[in-house]
Amino acid sequence: MFSHFRYPTKKQSSIWLKRRDNIPPSVIAKELKVSRPFVSQAQKIAQGRIKKLILAAAQMNRITIDNISTEFGFARGINPATDAKTYITFSPEFRVQVWYEHEGDCSKCELHSECDRILRGLAGEWGFSIPQEMNPTEVAKILFDRIMRRLGWE
Repeated sequence: MFSHFRYPTKKQSSIWLKRRDNIPPSVIAKELKVSRPFVSQAQKIAQGRIKKLILAAAQMNRITIDNISTEFGFARGINPATDAKTYITFSPEFRVQVWYEHEGDCSKCELHSECDRILRGLAGEWGFSIPQEMNPTEVAKILFDRIMRRLGWE
């Protein structure tokens, strides 16, 4: 189904992030010294690529998608095998990440620092501050709840 997909280029990703932050296309065009149609086309290509990446991640991880926003690089779904709520994020810095909602003791996990780094990085990209003393499971819950509120999904 997804035999060919690519990440957005650096310029497409830059434009996509700026549009996600509600910067008008005319301002982006002026800043990057490109035309407004170029900005619109780059945004359209980036969103198409992001959609393919998110859907491919969902397919590979057997996730049923409930909601997807290519404008924001975020999807929510469920893994039917485990009945776990699942979130898929796209970020130019962190690429595509799949997150499963769970309760756990993050201090005993070998991925603790990596999850914490990525989740806090995503929170920063979205403009959310998260208390330092929280473990990654708590950070993820707060982050994804805030993202869904911003998208009007909850």
